[in-house]
Amino acid sequence: MLRRTKFLTTLFFVAVFHLFNQSNSKEQQFKVTVQQIIDGFSKQDSSKISKFIDKKQGVYLLHRIGVFDTYEHFKTITFSNSTYPKILFTSSKGIRYDTLQYAAWPAFDCGKELWSKKGLFVDTTRTDHIVSEICKSRNELRPDTISVKTIQFFYNLENKSRRIVLNDANEKDLVFYLSYLNGKWYLTIIDSVSSDCSV
Repeated sequence: MLRRTKFLTTLFFVAVFHLFNQSNSKEQQFKVTVQQIIDGFSKQDSSKISKFIDKKQGVYLLHRIGVFDTYEHFKTITFSNSTYPKILFTSSKGIRYDTLQYAAWPAFDCGKELWSKKGLFVDTTRTDHIVSEICKSRNELRPDTISVKTIQFFYNLENKSRRIVLNDANEKDLVFYLSYLNGKWYLTIIDSVSSDCSV
């Protein structure tokens, strides 16, 4: 009985140690991915960013046309192709990395045209459902015919994602989402609507 108890105790500690290392590794990978993506946008280096875009998943670019927010799907991104919405990249050229803070996201004030705080933020206590909400709004207001299946796909993707907001010392900003898919963090959403107050 004593031998069995010792065995189970050892097994428990091995499992906890393994889970801790796995969790620690996931978080370290997240931090490195955030830094690499910001560096890629700062240098306008599409090949660097493309390493973090899943070939099957691709990336969704969010932007505003008139009063409506919309999304476009791409397999990768580029800074030289004129078919890509340029607004998504203009404010990120030369953007400076800052220490990642696990804290509430800043909010964008359209009256002042400023974010409520400077720095690099990820809020792991909240899940943002921006794309699925865009789909619902478009169906309600345009009206579009975005299927329930598509909305559910985005909702599920958002549940696996973290929203990262960077507002640097020079008021350059970048908002993007990383999703944890098959044991790796991927860039899945780039958001230019959060700081777009055009109507």
